Amino acid sequence: MQIDKKKQKRITLKGLFRNTAPVEKEKDSRPSMPLLKKMATTRELKDVLKKIEYETIPTVRNAWIDYFLEVTKRPKCSED
Repeated sequence: MQIDKKKQKRITLKGLFRNTAPVEKEKDSRPSMPLLKKMATTRELKDVLKKIEYETIPTVRNAWIDYFLEVTKRPKCSED
């Protein structure tokens, strides 16, 4: 009779620690490296691009990407 109580206790405790909601991974919203390479037209931007490629710390890498996008010159639209 004790075995049944142990099984019942184990089953009830097992249900307490279940993950109820599936964990969703964040979508990667970083620009792709080939796109950044096309945008790197100056020597400064190429140097920043190298730092982005070899950076291992994600927060520092994201900061370099933000800097790269701020410094990049945007093409002017032609007026009709």
